[in-house]
Amino acid sequence: MSGQLHARRVAALPPGLPNPPRTGAGGHPRVLTELMHRLGRYLDAPDEWLPSLNRANGSTRQQRTERSVACMQLLRASLKYLDLVTLRVGIPSTDGSMQNLTLPFLAEQAGLDQRRAERAMHDLQKAGLTSVRPRCERINDGNYRGLAAIKYLPPALFGAFGLAKWLRHERSKAALRQKMRAAADVKQRRRETREHARGQLWLAGLKSCVAERADRSRPGPTGGSGGMGFDAEAEFERQIQIRAGQIKQADPSLDHETCFRLARQQLAPPRS
Repeated sequence: MSGQLHARRVAALPPGLPNPPRTGAGGHPRVLTELMHRLGRYLDAPDEWLPSLNRANGSTRQQRTERSVACMQLLRASLKYLDLVTLRVGIPSTDGSMQNLTLPFLAEQAGLDQRRAERAMHDLQKAGLTSVRPRCERINDGNYRGLAAIKYLPPALFGAFGLAKWLRHERSKAALRQKMRAAADVKQRRRETREHARGQLWLAGLKSCVAERADRSRPGPTGGSGGMGFDAEAEFERQIQIRAGQIKQADPSLDHETCFRLARQQLAPPRS
């Protein structure tokens, strides 16, 4: 492409288009930010980099500038939310699921209006550079409501720009990180379950001890106490035991001595 033609194509770009982030910025894997930058090469030589997209409209003529820019911007927006392990476009949730993104959302991220984004998505699907799986759910009246479709980007997109080997490497690393996070979550849940169980056993024992002490403090048949006597000091110790049990139940990681120390601090009478 001549320099004059390239200058005209660049000058024709609509204003306000978002730029891809710098390499490694914003938490994006470097292979994704690198592809975002390399997508600009398509504007210089469409048939060299993505010939299937250049011919997606079924014409022998080169894809129009506005249409090719829209396709690249929609791809860049999709790459911002790409999961490396599955190559699925979306936002991961804390429960391990993926929140799918609507086309209007991606259009806004790409700086495109709805109609132009729809044409770009059609071209990308026809060229095999994006796959879309529609989804719907049944509502109360028996009808169906459309949901955000599941979108994927193919490894071939990375391969077209010389990033196939790098992508495989980064996907392997991402899969390993995912397994390590899952194992750590399982370990943490097991630890919390064990601590909760120990806390419950400790609290049950404490309640039994308090109940036994209260029984001994009740008046006997002759009017005296059954043993120790129920005085203010004994009641204060009982309240400390109860409060220590509550602290342990709220935070099972605390040991016996810490629970009682905190209970005494909380229940200690104010100094005059």
